[in-house]
Amino acid sequence: MTTAPPNTTRAFHASGFRAIRMLGTGAHSHIWQVRDIQTNRVYAMKSVLKGAKADDRYVEQTLNEYSVAKAVQHPNIRKIYSLRKVRKLFSVREIRLLMEFCPGCSVQEQRPQEVLETCTIFAQVANALAKMNECGYIHADMKPNNIIVDDDGNARIIDFGQSCKVGTVKERIQGTPDYIAPEQVKRWPLDARTDVFNFGASLYWALTGKAMPSILPRGPKVPHSGRQPVQAANVLNPAVPPLLARLVSDCTQLEAKERPNTMQEVVNRMGIILRKELVPVEPS
Repeated sequence: MTTAPPNTTRAFHASGFRAIRMLGTGAHSHIWQVRDIQTNRVYAMKSVLKGAKADDRYVEQTLNEYSVAKAVQHPNIRKIYSLRKVRKLFSVREIRLLMEFCPGCSVQEQRPQEVLETCTIFAQVANALAKMNECGYIHADMKPNNIIVDDDGNARIIDFGQSCKVGTVKERIQGTPDYIAPEQVKRWPLDARTDVFNFGASLYWALTGKAMPSILPRGPKVPHSGRQPVQAANVLNPAVPPLLARLVSDCTQLEAKERPNTMQEVVNRMGIILRKELVPVEPS
């Protein structure tokens, strides 16, 4: 999802709501900040348009996003309240999701500069992903652009269009090159360790400002299972403590069996790192 310029004036009408501004755009979709006319509450509303038959996948992703968000409730996961199908001549032409309005910026837009701030944000993300996995789902597209952080440091995971049940084998390669796991490229069954890899690659970028070498080359090359050598996070950023650099490395192993088995294990290790390495101890 791309952030929209603040002066966007494209018309948008939804019964019972007043459009305030466009928040962003994506594939065949727009997200608007809207206000409920009756309650005065502010929401985000995602509008996905369907034109040709090829647009069916965008509709399917939106329906999937709704079902996953309704099944998994967590303070650090964006809430989706309702779904509406807009029909024309008995055919669905638009899908609208009424969602929690999450003020703030994505980690991609505003990368945290301090290691403590980064870990505080990603500890919240790890907890949210652990809850998703516990409920039988994986996010499958965890990346800095899908983490929104408000002015108080509260994080929200967004965008569940590619999320799926544990064990799913995707029909096509889905993911973002800088963060994609090998099993996503090979179209093998996905599980919690896929989220572990996506999480680790996102944390690597947040800590270093550099993308981890990807196994999914850009351009017309055939995907392969190898990648260029990875510099440790604490080599690129000396402020990263060794335990944190080791966690990032463990999370992004190419072989799923060599990663932490669950996001809960990542949560536990993040907690230890925060307590022992990053949070200042008050003098007695």
